[in-house]
Amino acid sequence: MMSRHCLDPHDPYAQAEVLVTFEGVFPDIRLLSAIDREGDDILSDLIDEQKRDLIDEIAAFYYEARSAA
Repeated sequence: MMSRHCLDPHDPYAQAEVLVTFEGVFPDIRLLSAIDREGDDILSDLIDEQKRDLIDEIAAFYYEARSAA
């Protein structure tokens, strides 16, 4: 299980973050939780497109990290 800070899909100004816990590797990433700044798990509130955005953000981070190595 891994975690990564991502942009909060509920924040229209893209200033807040959520702590996303996930398992697997792209394209088979499975989101386990998305904890907002209040400590609430908002994962069940997200629509599929928002969940895909989180997965894409996670994948982009790890792809960039591998490319830089």
